[in-house]
Amino acid sequence: MKHDPKLLDAQVDDIRKLVGQIHDEQYWADLTDFWRRPGWTTPAEWVLVSGHLESVRMMLEQVRRTQETLHEGVSAVGG
Repeated sequence: MKHDPKLLDAQVDDIRKLVGQIHDEQYWADLTDFWRRPGWTTPAEWVLVSGHLESVRMMLEQVRRTQETLHEGVSAVGG
């Protein structure tokens, strides 16, 4: 594999774009508005949505941990 810093920069840019999409405050505000509507959901749908939200939270926590490990690794190699 070619050792081109620009390739790594492009990967970081892609990650930043994804983080920006996830961090879209309007998306989350719109989402939370849905379940504040009277009669929005059944108990089964509640379990489904709650489970999905917990899954997203867990995936993002894993991404955060991976980010820390990446930083530690890069620092150790370059240090």
